[in-house]
Amino acid sequence: MGRLSGRGLTRQLMAMGLRASKGGPGHRLRSLALALATAFLCCTAGTVVITMAADSAKQNHAQARAPRFTGKFPGERAVAHWRESGDTVGGLQHSVIFIEPLTPGASPPPGLSAWPRPGQAVLSPALAAAGQREGISDRYGRDAGRISADGLTSPSERLVYVRPTAATSPEWDETMEISGFGDPDPTPFGDSIGVVDADAFMAAVLGFLGLPAAVLTVVALRCGSAARDRRTALLDALGGTWRHRALVCVGEALWPVGAGAFIGTVPLLTAAYTDIAVPLTGYTLSAAAVRAWLPAVLLGAAGAAAAVLVTSVLLHRKKGDGRSPRTPAKDRVKRRYALLCAFGLVLAMPVDLGPLAPDYRVSIVQYAIGIVLTLATLPTLIAWSMTALGRRLAGRSIAKRYPGGLIAGRWLQAYPGVVARLVVAVVVGLGLVSQVQLWVSRTTVAATEARQTFDALGDSVLIIRSRVQPASHIKAFQEETGRERAVFALLQDRREPPVLTGPCASWKAVHLPCPSARPTVLRDGDRRLSELGRWETGTPDLRIATGAIPTKGERDGIAEIKLVVISDPGDASAAGTVREAAYRHLGTAPLVNVLAGAQLGGALLDETIANWVTLLGLGGLLMAALAAAFSALAEFQVFGSRLAPVGVLAGDTHVFRSTALWYLSVPIGVAGCAGAVVSAVLGYPMVTTGGARWAPELTAVTVMGSAMLAICVGLAGGQGVVARARSWRPGAD
Repeated sequence: MGRLSGRGLTRQLMAMGLRASKGGPGHRLRSLALALATAFLCCTAGTVVITMAADSAKQNHAQARAPRFTGKFPGERAVAHWRESGDTVGGLQHSVIFIEPLTPGASPPPGLSAWPRPGQAVLSPALAAAGQREGISDRYGRDAGRISADGLTSPSERLVYVRPTAATSPEWDETMEISGFGDPDPTPFGDSIGVVDADAFMAAVLGFLGLPAAVLTVVALRCGSAARDRRTALLDALGGTWRHRALVCVGEALWPVGAGAFIGTVPLLTAAYTDIAVPLTGYTLSAAAVRAWLPAVLLGAAGAAAAVLVTSVLLHRKKGDGRSPRTPAKDRVKRRYALLCAFGLVLAMPVDLGPLAPDYRVSIVQYAIGIVLTLATLPTLIAWSMTALGRRLAGRSIAKRYPGGLIAGRWLQAYPGVVARLVVAVVVGLGLVSQVQLWVSRTTVAATEARQTFDALGDSVLIIRSRVQPASHIKAFQEETGRERAVFALLQDRREPPVLTGPCASWKAVHLPCPSARPTVLRDGDRRLSELGRWETGTPDLRIATGAIPTKGERDGIAEIKLVVISDPGDASAAGTVREAAYRHLGTAPLVNVLAGAQLGGALLDETIANWVTLLGLGGLLMAALAAAFSALAEFQVFGSRLAPVGVLAGDTHVFRSTALWYLSVPIGVAGCAGAVVSAVLGYPMVTTGGARWAPELTAVTVMGSAMLAICVGLAGGQGVVARARSWRPGAD
């Protein structure tokens, strides 16, 4: 090192690393693994920043379009009326906003170029597309166009603004008066009601994508580590410092990391210029929101690539056996990782993941940190246990003259870092599979039953809540729904159980004889009516009677009426026809919902969350599988080259297979069992407070799968050594 110094030495060391990345044992495997790891890591970092960008855009749009109620801002003059309601398409609820300007110069809501005329409605593009089969464009009135992106929190938001006809306008009151738009502390409506908090989503991204990406990065950096560690030892013998070693390591990793960063940045740039429909979720990512944060997105990806280069330096120490970035056999390290693993388990236990948790966001973040900490440290503890097993295995093998056990025992004791990298993908993969299954199964009993009811009945039973209407409005509504559909009123009295009442024509439409005017219990067994009784009255024994639907002046003291429209389950046009008639004749903001609609909305929201978890989990499992494959392939190369010469001494190939089974199969099998147990413990909060259901059959399948993987890896490793031994010749090393 004496004559070269400064820039000349820097270039020489970088060139040495670059040449090493293009040649030497296992360079292709390491370059491919490192490029893929960097690409995944850049995508993960970019996804975190994009989550922040989407949340920022959502908050800005929600604040800009929020109404300023005069009751909240008493010093401001009212310029319009505003009333919120809800409706469903395919069982999924969306917001219906009724608006009415009071002054000629009032500005319309953001996203609308002008106020709709009386009897007109303006829909969001996503709602118009989702409700096309139900004829939603004419449901609320004449179609007056689409809401622009300025008035939506995301391109996939379902929302509609409706201006009622003059006949229904008198239902406005002072509590609905607004002075304009733009509230810094808005009351959520639209998709803002059911959107998962950004912090919780980022915790999911870091858990399901960040941890596997980090595992894949470490595995990629340690592929072919034996040759690099010999080079590091040579640099050390020549008087090299940490800076010299760092330059060589960076030079070796530069091209794969650069290629991976380019690959990982392509999807991020695509998201900045094209609205992307995220698979499985029904969510569309706004390109404008990503583009506003594009420098931060690219900076996050660049930071991830730089972190890979820094890690490549940190994982190559000056001293050591050259096979392990950690040495868990030392007592201090053993205690540290044991404490961190235990702390992760404790951190994940006392969280409340229920829908009524005091602080759901904090619980999710705490739970994610506990899972990541536990799964990240468990492989090192397994490696430490393998060193103890290796020590005992070597001792017994000497006594019994068992060469395979002796070699495997010595290697297990000497190379704990290899064991940790070999099992980390199995542990992380089992943890991801467990969490995906738990989140997918997460729902309440009521939500499950509501989904079963909806799957069986669909839109054949619709519940309509509105103010009591005049007889002419009720008659017009009945005529427009059609004679083949039955219209009833569900009358509720505090002193008596609810009664389903309707004219004889309605009872005839559901194929029942006309009951008496005195309430009687229905025992027909029609599922539509029994489910109506169960969800609306609390008992399947529904009380029925013949009578007129109440109108103004007929029943004093009733402010709201609840109508029930029953049609045949195969009537595809029922939902659109009934809803359109309700919005036309039953006053301002009637609430139309399917049977058990409130609980069904919760079930569909849980399904949306489960779809996100499935999507993120599939990405994490892909990275875990790649980490397992690269780790096994890299170890096969080292394992074969080190063990092949033993064939000259052993005289047979049995020692290869026995060594491979002990050295490769046993750690993976132990990791499968330990990972399944720890995953079950980590899933305890999800089962007890999160509404999830544990699937023991999935646990059994994953344990059996890890056992099969262990056997296959051991047999493949042994067979690879046999092939290498047959062609092995002594060399100069």
